[in-house]
Amino acid sequence: MDEQLIVVEKFFTEEVPSLLENLDANQQPVWGLMTPHHMIEHLIVTFKMSIGRIKIPVMSKEEDFPKLKAYLMKDSPMRRSVTSPTGKNELQPLRSASFEEAKEKLIKEIDAFLAFMKATPDFVADHPFGGPMTAEEWIFFHRKHFKHHFIQFGLIPDYE
Repeated sequence: MDEQLIVVEKFFTEEVPSLLENLDANQQPVWGLMTPHHMIEHLIVTFKMSIGRIKIPVMSKEEDFPKLKAYLMKDSPMRRSVTSPTGKNELQPLRSASFEEAKEKLIKEIDAFLAFMKATPDFVADHPFGGPMTAEEWIFFHRKHFKHHFIQFGLIPDYE
């Protein structure tokens, strides 16, 4: 496994659980509509997309995939208040009975994704903006996406 992949995996196995412990259900976002509970469930959905359990149509043109994929995997800030690929910019109904249950589900999804990625690194699932991405490509997107939402809720500082 290459060094970059090891660093990203450690982010998910070591940093994320610790940061989630510091997330309070009543924390206010720096921007956007999501509550902490909605954000956690949103992250769960993206993990399910990355292993093919949920499919969302690709919104981008095929000729734009290389540029968009490079952006999605780069460890750099995402734009704030990005439009949902579904076109609905409204809070979705919560699926977990409690905030704590949602956090536990997210940790399980992370573990399942990491095991899946190791078992099938060349598996391809569509990203709604970046098009077809392998499991190894998805993990870099997941890090960018998590950092985006952790900045949104003040769990980590914004990029320098």
